[in-house]
Amino acid sequence: MAIKRPKGTNDYFGIESIILDRVMNEFKKSFKLFGFEYIKTPTFEFSSLLKNKYGDDSKLIYEFEDKKKRKLALRYDLTVPLARVVGNNNFTQPAKFYNIGSVFRYDRPQKGRKREFIQADIDIIGDSSLGSDAELISCMSNAFFRLNLNPVFRVNNRSIMEKIFSKLKIPKSKYVQVLRTIDKLDKIGITGIKKELKLNNISDKNLIEIIKIKGNFSEIKDKLDKYNINIDLVEFEELLQKINSIKLNETNIIFDLSLARGLSYYTGNVWEIDSGKGMSIGGGGRYDNLIKDLTGKNLTGVGISVGITRLIELMKFNKGDQKKVYVISIDSDVSDIVKYLRRNGINTSYNLKKKNIKSSINYAYKNNYEYVMIVGSEEIKTKLFTLKNINSGVTEKLKLDKIISKFK
Repeated sequence: MAIKRPKGTNDYFGIESIILDRVMNEFKKSFKLFGFEYIKTPTFEFSSLLKNKYGDDSKLIYEFEDKKKRKLALRYDLTVPLARVVGNNNFTQPAKFYNIGSVFRYDRPQKGRKREFIQADIDIIGDSSLGSDAELISCMSNAFFRLNLNPVFRVNNRSIMEKIFSKLKIPKSKYVQVLRTIDKLDKIGITGIKKELKLNNISDKNLIEIIKIKGNFSEIKDKLDKYNINIDLVEFEELLQKINSIKLNETNIIFDLSLARGLSYYTGNVWEIDSGKGMSIGGGGRYDNLIKDLTGKNLTGVGISVGITRLIELMKFNKGDQKKVYVISIDSDVSDIVKYLRRNGINTSYNLKKKNIKSSINYAYKNNYEYVMIVGSEEIKTKLFTLKNINSGVTEKLKLDKIISKFK
């Protein structure tokens, strides 16, 4: 009888595991390039740490009790556990961290939405300047660039939205509720937004039209002027300048006044990463109060995360240039050759189980090897080895050093 995996989870093997490994490695390379340090946190925390940190989505937290009746929860994201770590330990500031790992949400499984999924997260702790925000966006943009992707970073700012609310005479006590309502736009539409605002006794005069505004900096400014919303947009302007000064590749930035991420700990800039497939593949923002609220330590923070699982599901990836060699022994000991290839950084395996050449090539093909290298007594004598590209069928006779240089 087949044992099924739990609903909303994935197994990765074969091509899928190769793609997953490649995608995670490209993000890791970019994170390291920008000077972020690896941090690992537990898969589960005390439930009291996580509860009431995610607004309405707190109901999605996986909670359970251990054998001693302690209340625990699987981590919902990578940000709150990081806040616990930096709040309880001392680091040179600003501190830059990255983490890649599984997070859990008791959501309704569907395309792009799992109950266990992998996130890649970067954060900067202890710096309140917009330079840190620009650093995060530029780093993530570079990771996508490495994968031949160019998503749109949709950006908004809580302070700018509050300036708009003030101009619209919305009571300050209603700001958080309005932001949470606006954040539901994709789910409930304009009609639902109007209904919810009315239920909370909030006038929607001009607000509905204003949250439809999106575009570059000049477009945002011009459109707000039409509604007599003459406010300072320095947060947008400075962020854009800093991104343009530090980015390594083309980065698409759109300012979007409908973006008001409902996670209650964001305080400044907020952003989402639009895949172009009708679904966000990441997001984040500034959380200057979170660490203090959790631990009492007055530390600012800003972070951005990408859903690796969703990214792989939505986008088309090839397995990349694996440069993998499978050595096939005909009648000779190939251990020295395999060892030599590995010492030179070539990903190498060989036929542990004796098979004929046809079966060995078929095995290599099914296991995603790019090349086979055929070794027999004649090859060892002449020091010329047969190297065959499995995909193209091209075969060459090369010395070992030539094979090494081909893969460097």
